Amino acid sequence: MAGGAESRTRPRVRFDMSVRVRQIGPPRDSIEIAKTLDVSRNGVLFRTRQPYQMHSTVWLILPFNPKAPIQEPEFPGTIVRIDQMEDGTAEIGIRFHNARADRLTGMYDTKAAPVETSERRAKDRAKLSLTIRVRDATGVEITNTVDVSRTGVLFRSNKDYQVGQQLWVTVPYTPETPPEEVEARVVRILERAKMRCIGAQYTRVTGMKVTPQPF
Repeated sequence: MAGGAESRTRPRVRFDMSVRVRQIGPPRDSIEIAKTLDVSRNGVLFRTRQPYQMHSTVWLILPFNPKAPIQEPEFPGTIVRIDQMEDGTAEIGIRFHNARADRLTGMYDTKAAPVETSERRAKDRAKLSLTIRVRDATGVEITNTVDVSRTGVLFRSNKDYQVGQQLWVTVPYTPETPPEEVEARVVRILERAKMRCIGAQYTRVTGMKVTPQPF
């Protein structure tokens, strides 16, 4: 298993989403559509029956939507983990060649006190840029996340939300799929220059799970 102490502490989120994986042999040329087991800012873990080779480069589209008229561009990753399973499948860990998620730097003005300490939030969330659908009483907004956890999400927005406001969110969201909404409420509003981020806490714990293990 690759990675030092730093990589072992990077949070990952249990996310079931489609990923397209293309490899150029050895061991073979192939393209497959798989389901992720875990996703982080730096990598992804998925299960497969296809043979892969350690330290080889593969090309990914994540998330992948076969019905989308225009696909996201491929990006490269390196296979850093292959765990053979008893049923003949293998869990493949891929480390991205560069971080895929947006990074927010600098100081923010916070309009509401966080519901958790910053240290606790840092441990329980993973920086991921995913498409999110947000619905409130005035309409629907499609935007991108900054980070996600099993208890909430931070997303970019140009709308005027209020702390305590009720929302219904779908993440990750694909336009061709009926939204599976999760009820949430606004707990933080962060502003920096022209950028506004909204922190929403789910009213129930989701199936996403953050674990500090490497790919």
